[in-house]
Amino acid sequence: MQIKTVGVVIPIYNVEKYLKECLDSVINQTYTNLEIILVNDGSTDENSLNIAKEYTLKDKRITLFDKKNGGHSSAKNVGIEYFSGEYKLKNKTQTIKENSLIEFNIEGNNPYEIYTVYKSYKAFNNEQDLINFTYPIIDYIIFLDSDDYWELNCIEECVSRMDGVDVVWFDFKPLIENNFKKNFSTEMEIYGYTQEKIITPKEWLQRTKELDNYLFWFAWQGMINFYFLRSIKLYFINMLIHEDHHFGIALFASSRLIYVYPQKKYIYTVRKNSISNQKKYNIQKSSYLYPMYIDFDKNFLKLKKYQMYMNWVLTSICLMNFFKQDEKNTIYKESEEIFFPNLLDKSIAILYTNKDPLNLLDKLLLLKDYFIKYKLSGAESIKNSLEYRLGQVCLYNYKNIFHLVKNIFSVIKEYKLEQSLYEERIQKINFINFIQDDERINCKDIKKIKNHYSYKIGSILLKFIQFINCKVK
Repeated sequence: MQIKTVGVVIPIYNVEKYLKECLDSVINQTYTNLEIILVNDGSTDENSLNIAKEYTLKDKRITLFDKKNGGHSSAKNVGIEYFSGEYKLKNKTQTIKENSLIEFNIEGNNPYEIYTVYKSYKAFNNEQDLINFTYPIIDYIIFLDSDDYWELNCIEECVSRMDGVDVVWFDFKPLIENNFKKNFSTEMEIYGYTQEKIITPKEWLQRTKELDNYLFWFAWQGMINFYFLRSIKLYFINMLIHEDHHFGIALFASSRLIYVYPQKKYIYTVRKNSISNQKKYNIQKSSYLYPMYIDFDKNFLKLKKYQMYMNWVLTSICLMNFFKQDEKNTIYKESEEIFFPNLLDKSIAILYTNKDPLNLLDKLLLLKDYFIKYKLSGAESIKNSLEYRLGQVCLYNYKNIFHLVKNIFSVIKEYKLEQSLYEERIQKINFINFIQDDERINCKDIKKIKNHYSYKIGSILLKFIQFINCKVK
């Protein structure tokens, strides 16, 4: 018998090409005791919302939230909050009509600006059911991105392994469009788990340490005990593009037991036109990013770079606050020691910015005690070196010589400005400590970045520029 109820949360944003395949993989699961939440995060394409409504109408297990754009995290948080009973629904539709959607409003607290909640007429027997409609009680929760899909036995296999554990962690299969990315290792492959087993958080941390403190992430790669998730009060950080680092580290560090299930039950679509992979992207006025897009003069690459700064600063601060809830917890302490040097190293890249609309520079001061405690490699700063930047320009513009030459001069000018800002700020913030020069020579993180094509090509180009300058002089 399928006694346990599984809550499924699917954020939707401009995925009309992929959404039907995604939803078909959900409604046709061999495990059927599901409560499916679709969260349309202000889609602006022609059919994403319409497809979501179509599936909501035909499957009474689906509840559709249509909301203002707020980003991937906000959409997933809507699912967590709904299942936690944080929303009071009031029916807008007064009578039940066949082949129609019933509409509800959110009464009272509505932080994510949900416009309308939709449910199929099939879910109600009479008008009194509309008045009494409330959130379902679930046992487990799982997330699915709307451009991905599951194997049809994914939920069944997870539920059968949830007994006595807080998380089931499965593997995924990358589906790379147009072969634009050739090298891709899944996290399960990186960790080297090939056999099913139950591990403790301490064993997970030990393996992470063996991987040179790999920056773990987790969001949709498994099933979570919902009572456990509520007990630790864990949500996704709003506005981030890599929200799964904070969520995954906090989740695994808080778990009692984790079931490692190294089967590829999730098909992960790697899209060339996804916002994380694009070099150019037009941010629309309805986007939560639009105010920052204007701050950066509609320069998408600069906005994207700032988003990365924001990602690491806020992840560090939120993890700090999460671990401080239980300062005697030895797993939290060990997690901090393993992950914070890497996170802090990435965070100081904010010192290079010449625009800071979210005041991240001030927020960096909240991490002072941790900067004093841990020595940083400075590896992330290499990505702001002139060599690395010139290499990126070459890789982005190699097909257009005119743009290449033009952007080389722009990058050099920008580098000089940002380097001066960094040097000025690093002097003022005198509590940041770096490893010694002799340690940097053998630092794996530094070697890894210097082995990137961007750095290698940029180094050659910089030497050529310096040679030309000498000849001219």
